[in-house]
Amino acid sequence: MLPALAGRAKKFDRLAWALLAVAMCVSATWLMLAGRGLTISGDEVYYYARFIDDGGAVRPGGGLEYFLAPHNGHLVVLGKLIYRGLFLTVGTDYTVFRALEVAAVLATVLLFFVLVRRRLGPIWALIPSVLLLFLGFAAETLVWPFNLHTVLALAFGLGAVLSLEREDRRGDLLACGLLFLSIACVELGLAFAVGVAVSVIRRPDRARRAWIFAAPIAIYVIWWLWARRFGQTNFELTNVHLIPTTLTDALTAVIGSLLGLNPTGEGVPTYVTTVTGWATAAAVLAAIGLGLRIRRGSVPRWLWVSLGVVLAYWLMIAMSGSPGDSVRYVFVGSVMVLLIAADAVRGMRLTRVTLIVAGCVVALAIPPNVAKLYDALHPRVVDAENTRAEDAMLELARPTVSPRYVPGIDPRVETVGGHVNLPLSAGHYFRASDEFGSLAYSLEELRGKSERVRLIADTALVDALRISTHPTDRPSEPEACATSRDGYPGHSVYFPLPRRGVLLGPHWKFPVNVELSRFGDGDPGVELGQLAPDRWATLRAPSDSAPTRWRVWVDGPVYVCPLAR
Repeated sequence: MLPALAGRAKKFDRLAWALLAVAMCVSATWLMLAGRGLTISGDEVYYYARFIDDGGAVRPGGGLEYFLAPHNGHLVVLGKLIYRGLFLTVGTDYTVFRALEVAAVLATVLLFFVLVRRRLGPIWALIPSVLLLFLGFAAETLVWPFNLHTVLALAFGLGAVLSLEREDRRGDLLACGLLFLSIACVELGLAFAVGVAVSVIRRPDRARRAWIFAAPIAIYVIWWLWARRFGQTNFELTNVHLIPTTLTDALTAVIGSLLGLNPTGEGVPTYVTTVTGWATAAAVLAAIGLGLRIRRGSVPRWLWVSLGVVLAYWLMIAMSGSPGDSVRYVFVGSVMVLLIAADAVRGMRLTRVTLIVAGCVVALAIPPNVAKLYDALHPRVVDAENTRAEDAMLELARPTVSPRYVPGIDPRVETVGGHVNLPLSAGHYFRASDEFGSLAYSLEELRGKSERVRLIADTALVDALRISTHPTDRPSEPEACATSRDGYPGHSVYFPLPRRGVLLGPHWKFPVNVELSRFGDGDPGVELGQLAPDRWATLRAPSDSAPTRWRVWVDGPVYVCPLAR
């Protein structure tokens, strides 16, 4: 290469690295800010509570069995080790969990950049790398730490491909080790083992080098035979008919995400990308283009590797019965499809106009991707708020609450919006919080939340403490009691609940509705029932550490008699 051209190439290379670093900083800041307020949720609860699903019966586990036991049929031993290490060092500080997830995403994009840079040069590698950093249609991968399994498996898999490209003994050993780590994260590693096998088998020394992929696969098979005792399965042969639909949906979801063609906004499902006509048309064109490139001949060896990985990955998704357009699969699919595209155009003359067009496509695709990330974040934020509010009430009611009480499946709590994905019982929560730390809001944090969250907290606390009205006899001198006369239907009034409880009786001939609130602003409170005419009831609440008083709300005149004991 002429000195002038070499100097120009180095200049572009330094520029690409600098711009990539800036994009990474912006992406990391954005993702960390966007995910504020999240907490341990969903499948992470299994790690927090050390649960094992043993033939459908969930139980706490320990020791080596816990780490090797499958989760939803997956080998996730490395993810369990990482979560246990974080729990033991930083407790439940979810910022650290999210930072580790973001760091893994950045590392994966960096490996992708290096691979594409080798094929097309630094500037062409930069453009798709920036898109991956803001790929909001893969929101579940970008903001939920539990997807460390997938991101790390992808990073180790890309590292294995890079190592294999060294074409030496050290590279082979490193590729084998990285495949083992990838498989130890999740079965995506098996897809990379398929890709590596494609590369090795196409070489004349394939028999001598087959150990690179065969050894990690053999270890997985040994684990799989042992793990069958837990009665979990991730693949069903009866799902073979789903393969065509899953492959087309997965490709369409990826192409639609990369081009920003998938829908966003209110009413759009958050856990799938949704297959659209424009995305389908673009996917068809991409498939035709790849077919024509393969027909042309002289196909780069590494294209077959990437194609083997993505097809094996999508086949596993199909056999598990999962939707091909799920957002959890978009990131891996996008990385591999972009690698296929890089190998497909390798060696072609790419003009400046083509570069500008590619940059414009990425610029137009990023805004809908950003919008999709916030769409997907909303239900996770709601789940986190519900979880932390309900757990705060469990801690407040700890001396009294039944260990079997589960606020997340309490019908009254669910009625006011308190549904929680994979909730814990009080007993299991206390065991986990004593070991690793609390998930709950402090009472000060709870008071700063919305009325919806505080009503959920009030309802959970009422049911955790089993607070209700209890019928009792009319006192001999009800006129000696104070009265609350300002309430009427449609206009409830309140009075503080005395520390030892209260005796209530209607002051007119119509039923009076009784509600209770503590952290909420007021009406509506938690419904306790009605006071029928001429029927008296006692109302007590166990004492606890919170200074906030209970408030009793009534929509009619009542006698209010503080209990002496």
